[in-house]
Amino acid sequence: MEFLEMYEEYPLNKKPPQIDILIIKKLKDITLNKTISRIFRTHNIIEYKAPGDYLSVNDFYKVYGYTCFYQSNTDKIKAIDPRELTITFVCSHYPREMLRHLEEMRGITATFQDDGIYYLTGDAIPIQLLITHKLTQDENYWLQNLRTDLKAGREIRDIVARYEKNRHSKDYAAVMNLITRANWKEMEAE
Repeated sequence: MEFLEMYEEYPLNKKPPQIDILIIKKLKDITLNKTISRIFRTHNIIEYKAPGDYLSVNDFYKVYGYTCFYQSNTDKIKAIDPRELTITFVCSHYPREMLRHLEEMRGITATFQDDGIYYLTGDAIPIQLLITHKLTQDENYWLQNLRTDLKAGREIRDIVARYEKNRHSKDYAAVMNLITRANWKEMEAE
């Protein structure tokens, strides 16, 4: 006992558990045709890292833990079937250090699937990594434009024109709001 510390209780967080990541629930019998959603099952946990931010080893374990907590925080055992979970990490930089750690410590390897899409194989939960600037623009236009370096002029005019066609959609409005806040000076100039 002289070499051990014991805690009867240990707070995992300073505030009540609440994840600031996106959870997308998919209907079971629906097939999604976009390349980024091929991995999706019923419950899909998505962590988006802001441009300029990087995906660290700690981020991986935090999101993985939140995914497990999401599955287990139900009234009924296996109300969320663990086989129906996926994790998606979205970032603008390839996280070499995190991937090196996962391969060495957990046997999880990154496998190229498509432009900007890597599956992290070797875990019971399907995991994918999306590198935003490497994704195909045709299929991932809005996701690619969630960044802080948009240029005033043609690039912003194109975004605004595409948004205008869908401005009554709350989903498009939410994305456009993020893009506008991230690129305020350029949007204001335009």
